[in-house]
Amino acid sequence: MRSNWILFLSNASAMMSMIFIPLFADLVGASRFEIGIIGASYGLAIFFSSYFFSRSSDRRDKRVFLKAGLGVAAAAFFLQVFAESALSLTIVRGLAGFAMGIFTAPLIVYTYESGGKLGMFSSYGALGWAFGGMFAGITGHLAESFLGKESLAPYWAVFALSAVLFLVAFLLSFDMLEVKVMSTQVPLFPWALIKKNRWVYASVLMRNTGAFAIWTILPLFLLELGANMFWIGGLFFINTGTQFIIMRRLDIRNDETLIKAGLALSGVVFFSYSLAPVFYVIAPFQILLAFSYSFMYVGSLLFLTRTNEEKTTSVGLLNSVLSLSMVIGPLFGGAISQIWGFREVMYFAAGITFIGFAISLALGPKSS
Repeated sequence: MRSNWILFLSNASAMMSMIFIPLFADLVGASRFEIGIIGASYGLAIFFSSYFFSRSSDRRDKRVFLKAGLGVAAAAFFLQVFAESALSLTIVRGLAGFAMGIFTAPLIVYTYESGGKLGMFSSYGALGWAFGGMFAGITGHLAESFLGKESLAPYWAVFALSAVLFLVAFLLSFDMLEVKVMSTQVPLFPWALIKKNRWVYASVLMRNTGAFAIWTILPLFLLELGANMFWIGGLFFINTGTQFIIMRRLDIRNDETLIKAGLALSGVVFFSYSLAPVFYVIAPFQILLAFSYSFMYVGSLLFLTRTNEEKTTSVGLLNSVLSLSMVIGPLFGGAISQIWGFREVMYFAAGITFIGFAISLALGPKSS
């Protein structure tokens, strides 16, 4: 389906930028705490944008939101080239996050309503992350070889390529077929929907807050352990490439069990990061992380689309939760690493993830 390739391209582009934003921010003079602020601006914009546009798309043609979001994203990600300070990078990343929030939930539910399998669909997103990591690593490494490690040009090359991928996805969206679905009226604040699915939203929030605390400083941590731009991209590729293989096989599994297993395994992986003495030891942990995220994310999508009539809004709320963790996580990651260090961020991430696992056990339905 065309929506699979749009997800592939958009995720590849988003991953390309995300990997090297911390390193780019460091070069333009941002402190570790300011790097956390930059990451939080991206997540905060997604949080508000995803909720507003997912709710609106439950009542309108979802293709409108796909085109608008992808078009804005192509421009926003290119503007990263012109960021010259922590402040300007914060603003541009906020605009990029706003664009991501416009199209993500409508694309997921468009696929569901078109008869697509969400596990297979999600696997293309993971494949996009994988190739985004590979493209970013290769592009940055080649540019670094010619232009030097202290130059901003390698990062500009990565940002420009990410904008091109969004532009291709934008062009693909014009050939998507209309899907006839019944319009669903959703209240401005769907408290009943939130309460019904609170165990999913709360546990995912805990897990991904820990995850994004780590992602905020992981490239800097890997650099400290001896990795270069190529290996940083390669380690992200291992994680997301494995996700592609796993997600394709999860559509028929028990969704509640998948969520809980993903939470428990995530906590173990996050703690394991703190034990790495050199960068290549992270590689096997990236494979385990792929299993943990695939279980949690696909399980959540399957559960929400199976048990809720307001499918776009329930998935949009999940995206809002994920983006809220992208606000809280970077703030903790930046602050903890600024005060104590990188490994302490891993301890925090593991602890808060196990809290999420406990919530799933206490509030979630008993798996059959």
